[in-house]
Amino acid sequence: MKAEISSGQIVFTAETLGAEPWILRLNNDRTETNYIWRRHGQPEKSGGTPICFPLLGAVPSGIYILNGKRYEMPMHGFAQYCDFNIIEKSENAMLLEIRDTPETLRRFPYAFRFQVLYQVDDRTLKTEYRVTNEDANEMFFSVGAHPRFSCPIGSGKEDLEFQDYFLEFEKPHSPESVAKSYGPIETIRQFTAADNMKLQLDYVLFAKGAFCYSRADNRIVTLKCAKDSRTLTMKSEGLAYLTIWNVPGESFIALEPWYGSITSLPANPGIDRDWKARQGTLRLPPQNTFTAVFYITI
Repeated sequence: MKAEISSGQIVFTAETLGAEPWILRLNNDRTETNYIWRRHGQPEKSGGTPICFPLLGAVPSGIYILNGKRYEMPMHGFAQYCDFNIIEKSENAMLLEIRDTPETLRRFPYAFRFQVLYQVDDRTLKTEYRVTNEDANEMFFSVGAHPRFSCPIGSGKEDLEFQDYFLEFEKPHSPESVAKSYGPIETIRQFTAADNMKLQLDYVLFAKGAFCYSRADNRIVTLKCAKDSRTLTMKSEGLAYLTIWNVPGESFIALEPWYGSITSLPANPGIDRDWKARQGTLRLPPQNTFTAVFYITI
């Protein structure tokens, strides 16, 4: 089921399956340009821009070990396959929620409450994740977003290409701050400006997959194009990683704010399979809540 909110300036739609972002557009845009990318012909319920909980990345063969027991966990966790309940809704905000079930307990042995708040104000979409540990034991988890944004932005711009866009950072972001890259760092260095303030987009960057900046204290990143005035800005705080991703030939850029642990590269099954040993895994005492917030402005 889809639910819509509006600020008067922008309209946002979410799909309750996975609490997935679906549409983000300007209210008065007659072309109905969607800043969230969807592949042409994509099914109505796709999991195309999943929320990642309680895992970022993957565990070896989909199996992890916690307190000596083996559990199955799909890539990026199970939240993307859960139907969220809308527990509050107004004209400009909605709060969605899932709780532990017998099925989640077979994969993740904790009692929990996971809420996703979407709120719009002017031209900004706020996303807030609230993870509450309702278990008697300390909870170990990760959480993050996996949004894919249209690039080029909008229709009617057939002269624009993916390579016309760049990412502009609030502070210098050097290739040396990359924590994980499936391709060579030299390629990232090639497309990074000398002052480390811009990353020129090119499919070559993603020929072998994604890469992520570590300790992303660089709070603001903006998708820009010298040939077009439309932009998209992501502002976040307290990130562990900012992952950048594209599939060469596809018209999107994924800007992924991640809180917690990522999969090792090169693979380290001993670490990646041990749920508590994964570097950066978040720890939450019983009856406490972890909160993460980021903003998208168009």
